[in-house]
Amino acid sequence: MSKLLAISSIALCEGDFLDKISNLCKAGVDEILLREKELNENEFRLLAFKVDEICKKFNTKLVINQFFNIACELERSFWMSSKQLETLINLKTDEFELNVRNLAEHKKQNLNAKIYAPAHTFNEALNSSKFADILVASHIFATNSKVGLEPKGVCFIKELKAKFDKEIYALGGINETNAKDILNAGVDGICTMSLAMRCEDEFKFVRNFKPL
Repeated sequence: MSKLLAISSIALCEGDFLDKISNLCKAGVDEILLREKELNENEFRLLAFKVDEICKKFNTKLVINQFFNIACELERSFWMSSKQLETLINLKTDEFELNVRNLAEHKKQNLNAKIYAPAHTFNEALNSSKFADILVASHIFATNSKVGLEPKGVCFIKELKAKFDKEIYALGGINETNAKDILNAGVDGICTMSLAMRCEDEFKFVRNFKPL
């Protein structure tokens, strides 16, 4: 069954942020991505430890965005940004291999940890596939955060599933209505931010994507 991953956003959150995370976990979200790009490393670390305690309470998988060292501290999965991927790919061969070994060592020491990396294009997916466990395809449907950019559509997911022996997660413009299209395409995970952060009833939100 496809996983449901809620992406955090303090700016979009309706009500208390930590209460929202707790309610999403309680309702049955499979994974939480702590995103919060506007925070510096120290601010992010303080928040991450609080969110980690909540996720542990409900046995919810926590994924750390951008800060690999914090993912290591918490023994959690790591979500690499497009900018980080670009920097990694442009490194000299020995530096690239060292970074890839560090990612592999993190997974070896923390067997439940995975590496998520972007797949906004086929070429980006090809680069991410060199080290990532999960390719995050984006953006699949039209979304207000990507105005003017052509969505990739369901065909892109099918293309990635056919070419890569990796888990494929979908992100961008996904709602209760179009989710069935990407599920039929074989997607392994659904990622959503605004719907998760703004929902009034977290249990209803989860049921819309994970019906009983």
